[in-house]
Amino acid sequence: MAIDSRDQLWNAAFETYYDAFFQEMLSEKLIARWQRVDQLTRVLAALTASSSAVSGWALWTQPQFKTAWTIIAGFAAALTIIHATLGVPERVRDQGEIKRRWAAVRTDLETFRYRMKIDPNFQVDTFTNEFSGYRKRYADSIQLLKDDILTTKRTLEMVQGNLNRTLADEIELKGEALS
Repeated sequence: MAIDSRDQLWNAAFETYYDAFFQEMLSEKLIARWQRVDQLTRVLAALTASSSAVSGWALWTQPQFKTAWTIIAGFAAALTIIHATLGVPERVRDQGEIKRRWAAVRTDLETFRYRMKIDPNFQVDTFTNEFSGYRKRYADSIQLLKDDILTTKRTLEMVQGNLNRTLADEIELKGEALS
């Protein structure tokens, strides 16, 4: 049994849509993580800054607080150095740009797929050419991806699980169509 060209285009559009959605969600997760690092660093830096250090000195006279203050101040100093070394604000900005690009690809593919649903007798050649443009944007967006130390196997699995739950109906329908 031959597969209809429309079905092949539909499947290709779904796979590209899925991948773009995944990258968008991953960037969103990374932005949230880098923002937490940024906020924690800023709070600890402010807490142990010169004006706050005066209150810290008062704690030095009390033995039970001396160790805690030393640990907090040391951690804040180390985190500030790491923050600067890793370029946390730049990472947040970069991931924001990556997320925006993937969101644009995803929403355009979503619209493309809606148009295919509305007109199931669409012109295959016309839609194939349009899809080629989306694939080019997809390829351009792939070039922006960078390794990120906060991207762990667990993070990837979590994002994939969330995406699969979000698209559960479509994944289930796609599986049924292939059977």
